[in-house]
Amino acid sequence: MKIAATKRDSSLKKDDTIAVMVTERKKPEDHLDLPKEAAFLETACDLSSFRARPGDTAYIPLKGHPGVVLGGLGRAEEITAETVRNCGSAIAAECLKRRIANIQAIPPSVSSLGAEEALTASAEGYILGDYAFTRYKSKKENGDTRIGRLIFRTSLKGASSLLRDVEIVGRNTNLCRDLVNDSSDSCTPASFAAEAQKLARTKGVTCTVFGEKEIARLRMGLLLAVSRGSANPPRLVVLRYRGDRKSSKSIALVGKGITFDSGGLNLKSSGNIEGMRSDMAGAAACLFAVLAAAELGLEKNITAVIPLAENMPGSRSYRPGDVYRAYNGKTVEIGNTDAEGRLVLADALAYTADKIKPDMIIDIATLTGACIISLGEIIAGYLTNDEKLSQMIFSAGERTGERLWRLPLYKEYDEDIKSDFADLNNVSAGRKAGAIIGAVFLKHFTGKVPWAHIDIAGTSWFTKKRGYRPKYATGYGVRLFIDLVRNLEF
Repeated sequence: MKIAATKRDSSLKKDDTIAVMVTERKKPEDHLDLPKEAAFLETACDLSSFRARPGDTAYIPLKGHPGVVLGGLGRAEEITAETVRNCGSAIAAECLKRRIANIQAIPPSVSSLGAEEALTASAEGYILGDYAFTRYKSKKENGDTRIGRLIFRTSLKGASSLLRDVEIVGRNTNLCRDLVNDSSDSCTPASFAAEAQKLARTKGVTCTVFGEKEIARLRMGLLLAVSRGSANPPRLVVLRYRGDRKSSKSIALVGKGITFDSGGLNLKSSGNIEGMRSDMAGAAACLFAVLAAAELGLEKNITAVIPLAENMPGSRSYRPGDVYRAYNGKTVEIGNTDAEGRLVLADALAYTADKIKPDMIIDIATLTGACIISLGEIIAGYLTNDEKLSQMIFSAGERTGERLWRLPLYKEYDEDIKSDFADLNNVSAGRKAGAIIGAVFLKHFTGKVPWAHIDIAGTSWFTKKRGYRPKYATGYGVRLFIDLVRNLEF
């Protein structure tokens, strides 16, 4: 999709299609708040049936006038940036259905949002709503038509630069969705690492990939254990972006990269195993957040550390009751082979704290089904040992719509992962407070660095479409991280 800005007073052609967002009328007889470009609709047709409630859309073709796609924003006093994003997504879906490839979009003018925020949210809605994963479709639904050209009619100063930034972040979010949606046969630890290496072509980005032998030399016993049952050996990716060479300050992102999770010998059941190609959504979010930051030219330093493995059953699989030594020397008893994500993250976190030495670490992972039970698919859970980092993460979530809710990280929970045979067990005996216990385990591998853990088990993979987020891979985390890094205060 190509995005551009043009002035409000530029001419329109009869074959143009105008996209308009309008607020809900309080009474059926009230006029819609149509912009000047679509004012002709009031006399050209009967709009009484269009109430402009959230999700409402209508396509109006007229002879002698441009076609118009209307999208409803709902009540004026309830409009937020998220409302506008969802409206943009609904209009994009209507355009897809009508095979409309070129749009002249008018950002809404609403009292609750500034002009810049309204334009940003509009563009995000169109880009993120104009998405479908069709790589393996022999016959494309609705043909191949998607929005090819999106021109915003706005007099806002700096609109072109703003839209460029939105396009970069939106495109990388959609690339993240593609990678998570792809089959695990195509996305293995090796192919994911190769994808990361391509990013090293981007200005300011370097990539180092550790193979199985190097991982063994690093003494990452947990990452090696998880990968033992698979024919596809593990990888560890270290991706660096230096946006501020004058500063030594940096943030590290650590993403869980289980390219397929069968559960290992604690095999997942039918109904739970089918979507487990998505267990690398945290790794994908880190990958494309770094790429987006580099393309934006953000003046911040970011390192992504991504442990990659398949968790498969086999004659060499790691077993419940086994004990393995982590990178930082701590021993871990395996209570359940389906709690593998925290194992690969533990080695990656310990390595990051020891070798990268960032000023803060955030890990992101599809870690626990317990988080889905607690918070559903709408909100991610997060836990942290640092109050300032907590506020930054929460604020970024509120701004982007990638929202989070903080869970407690009290020391008393440590009792639940004590082992009779090793320093730690990777699960608690009672399986209570599952989302919290996962983070409690990870805390033992972060050293003294300010750290936060984000559990995206629910938010990364939807069971149904929700506004501008599609069914299946959502790309959660890319926009969150970019907003956080932009506003980072060391």
